[in-house]
Amino acid sequence: MMHTLRCALILMKLAFVTLNASGEILLQEDFEGELDLTTKWQTNTPKFVYPKDGILYLDQGKSGGDYVSLRSAQHFNDVIIYYEWFIIEWSGQGDGGGALRQTPNGSYWMRWWGRSNVKVTTNKDGPVNAWQPFPVKGGQASGNYPAGSDHFILKAALMTQEKRVTVHIWDVTDKKIQIAEWEIKDNTYKSGNISFDCWKFGIYGIDNVVVATPEHEAEIFADNFDPTRLAVQPEGKLATTWGQLKSNNR
Repeated sequence: MMHTLRCALILMKLAFVTLNASGEILLQEDFEGELDLTTKWQTNTPKFVYPKDGILYLDQGKSGGDYVSLRSAQHFNDVIIYYEWFIIEWSGQGDGGGALRQTPNGSYWMRWWGRSNVKVTTNKDGPVNAWQPFPVKGGQASGNYPAGSDHFILKAALMTQEKRVTVHIWDVTDKKIQIAEWEIKDNTYKSGNISFDCWKFGIYGIDNVVVATPEHEAEIFADNFDPTRLAVQPEGKLATTWGQLKSNNR
């Protein structure tokens, strides 16, 4: 009888795991080690895009040029995106940000402009004119924050089937203040990579990048989400869990 109960418990747990194992972490990076420029990331300015103190530095200030960038080697379809960004050094002009979805024909971009404004735009004429904010309910995908702020969090959902791009941004320099909550009804760019860039700005920093499948939307958009505690593979693999369950129920 006890053996039957244990088997039933294992099967119930396995059924729960199976239902929750469909979510997948497609890309996760904390920039604590060397930057993988072979299979994970790509850049045309490798000397000026580098990890330092656990943060990715996009050092346009020392590049001698106008622009430095980093992009993912992998392309994605419907995904949930999380990352933090830092204004480390401002030149007094320029902007930066990154593509939530980058394609040859055009992209969804999160951009901060100057020192106190953030927008979601395209980089080519398409759903909206190049570099202009998308229309959203009640206005445009554009918002302001205090000029002295330097630490932010972005969460985005790109859902092609729902024709939806959701973007939330927080200023977390001193205390957590939401500066953007946008939903864009568009699915023009259905697949592409993500990228980060710095144009005539100085130094822009990135940390704790997560790209996950849509099943992770509620988890990542939750107020208490902590990317450093995210369960990564193979912890959630079915085979691993099966072995753990058998060991725990002997």
